[in-house]
Amino acid sequence: MTAKSVPEDLTVKEFSASKQAKLFDSLQQSRLSGQLVFTSPHQQDQWCFYLYLGQIVYATGGVHPFRRWQRNVRVHLPQISFDLNKEISAGTVDKNNSLWEYQQIFDWVKQEKITEKQASKIVNSVVEEVLFDITQRIEVICKIYQGQWFEPQFESIDPQKLVQKNQRLWQTWQKAKIADRFPCMAPTILQDKQLKQNTSEHTYQNLCKLLNGSKTIRELAIELKTSALQLTRSFLPYFQSGVLGLTEVPDLIELSSEGKIATSQNKSQPLVACVDDSEMVCFTIEQILSISGYRFLAINDPLRAISTLLEHKPDFIFLDIVMPHISGYELCSKLRQHPSFAQTPIVFLTSNNGMVDRLRAKMVGSSDFINKTIDPDKLLNLISKHLNI
Repeated sequence: MTAKSVPEDLTVKEFSASKQAKLFDSLQQSRLSGQLVFTSPHQQDQWCFYLYLGQIVYATGGVHPFRRWQRNVRVHLPQISFDLNKEISAGTVDKNNSLWEYQQIFDWVKQEKITEKQASKIVNSVVEEVLFDITQRIEVICKIYQGQWFEPQFESIDPQKLVQKNQRLWQTWQKAKIADRFPCMAPTILQDKQLKQNTSEHTYQNLCKLLNGSKTIRELAIELKTSALQLTRSFLPYFQSGVLGLTEVPDLIELSSEGKIATSQNKSQPLVACVDDSEMVCFTIEQILSISGYRFLAINDPLRAISTLLEHKPDFIFLDIVMPHISGYELCSKLRQHPSFAQTPIVFLTSNNGMVDRLRAKMVGSSDFINKTIDPDKLLNLISKHLNI
């Protein structure tokens, strides 16, 4: 695979239609294949667009990738009976592989359970929703990873048409003065008594059943056969008066978390661990490794690193140098003292690879260095080199 990352992180404030059009136009002109990763400033949310020759193939990520998937299957593929929990338990869905949704759609087309037209419709719907959620954020950080990750199985999406459609929707939300109300949040009753006084008994009872804080605006819109825009607009007076509020709700299933192995289910594949207090760094490495079939272990709490590494015994370890409570140098030294990690490749992640740092790294037993501005080719070649693959 030929791949490389663009070294600079691009911070975008107010990711407007003009900025979206300019970004995607440059990617189209360069016929880029790879990934376009957006992250919220505090790295709480991450979205990923998959590109092929400048066209959009798929997008995923955000707050509720599983809720979004279930909802879109329900709306666009009513003939499909799909239980996410059962599929994961059966091993037919790898919930930590960000492309499992696209693969599932392709499998249904091959099995003739859905048509290619239906496949394109659900892909478009998911991508549109992802772009809208990014647009609603005040600020995002953008990173581009070049490389032919895979070829599209269906008709690709023209970025400029997508941007134009998203602009029309976003302008409607702005004109309705609901641009700050996130459809991925759940309406909940804050002032029960006031709501009861200002609505009929029938309406009050229905709202109590609906607005229990467990269903997002998007999910309620489907249930009520309306749009998220119309529903949010109808709730606006209640939001403004403080009768109703919006609350965050968890996704249907949690993604890989601290100490849980992600990506490939094939236990014969090498397990690569990353000890870094930055979730974004771990996410970036996981995205690169998942394409090549490696298993991945993210550890964001350095104080739990040794116990977690001893539990899973990875074949390869990436280790950040600057972390709270304990430095990478100290951690590497402690690991080398344990027989289980005497020969394990340990590669430092660093923003500074000067002579002094390299000397100190060798003294504590590190195997190599790699810059935190990660180049996918260099990262994969480094693993191959030290694992003799």
